[in-house]
Amino acid sequence: MKKLLLIFIIGSYFAQAQSLYNKNYTLSIGANTTLFVADSIINNGTIINNGDIQVGGIWQNNATYEPGTGQLTLTSNQTQTINHNDQSFTRLTISGGGKKIFGADITIEDELVLNDGILSSSGTSKIIIEEGAAISGGSETSFIEGPLYHTGTGDKYYPVGADNVYLPVELLDIKGTNPTIGVLINMPNTNLKTAGDLEAVTDRQNWQLDVLNGMFAGAGVVLPLQDELFLDNITEAVVVQASSQNEGYYSLGGMERTGDVLAGSVTSETDATELFLTIGKFTTEPGSEINVYNALSPNGDGINDFFKIENIELYPNNVVLIYTRWGDKVFEQAGYDNVENTFTGKSNVGKIRQLLEGTYYYVVEKGEGSKNENGFIVIRY
Repeated sequence: MKKLLLIFIIGSYFAQAQSLYNKNYTLSIGANTTLFVADSIINNGTIINNGDIQVGGIWQNNATYEPGTGQLTLTSNQTQTINHNDQSFTRLTISGGGKKIFGADITIEDELVLNDGILSSSGTSKIIIEEGAAISGGSETSFIEGPLYHTGTGDKYYPVGADNVYLPVELLDIKGTNPTIGVLINMPNTNLKTAGDLEAVTDRQNWQLDVLNGMFAGAGVVLPLQDELFLDNITEAVVVQASSQNEGYYSLGGMERTGDVLAGSVTSETDATELFLTIGKFTTEPGSEINVYNALSPNGDGINDFFKIENIELYPNNVVLIYTRWGDKVFEQAGYDNVENTFTGKSNVGKIRQLLEGTYYYVVEKGEGSKNENGFIVIRY
């Protein structure tokens, strides 16, 4: 018969031991109970945790861990090994500094707290954050060195790093069907191929997405810049993607930039749909800026009969959109060219009709990574 060892005390409690070897007992840690073990815990029985287990050495779970409402806290400033037998934690806290090397997959049901220390993968082991769970913390002294997965759609935070460099990623408004999406870092970036008008990409690293489960249909991306000296200025920074390590990267644009090329970030203008992401350089050639003629009088007299956008032909992947003052889209045209694909005051979204005189709002998406052009256009007959 399996013996039962209970630690269950009402109120705050602190127990201390040098090491703990649970041969075949059931060990239950009650709520408001802290069990501190200065050295290692080896579990060959059952541990039920509704409190806080703090361990300063190896955590070796060879049998059953029932996470309950409790947390496990790794406290040492030295290297710690954590082997959890492909089981879950409700709450896992990383503190004390040093590396915490995990040798099997870890699933987080509620929260992963990164206070101080690097959670480092051994082999192919990975961290999986269940839908509804969260990660708090993340910094240059505390991040995940290895594959990190989030389950579900929406905004997800990936505090990952490699070679002692913190390189966090955010995926914004993940779309898909029950996706579990992972991020891992490849250093250096061996694929320096570019496509389209992209000038160059960083050789420092790329971020690789992995679809573990479900279907991924795209997401916005925020990437960090760390000592990206191939850029002359942060205004040149864009997020780029490639379908493989052998295909050229192409630009997803740069909608928002913070900081500088030494320590900053860039947010993609369009969603990433491929698996390899990194930082690219895009600069506009002199004389290629577009010039919008914002007066339109489509009355057949040959003057301002259509919405003219000078140099738009230099951006074949463009999209032009027209909105009413109330934000209703009335016109959308890919490949606007001032010749066949033009706006002459007639809507092509919803009901096809000649629009009334007045002021409208335009957006020109150039499709090559630079900022959108937008403003007002006036129609007069």
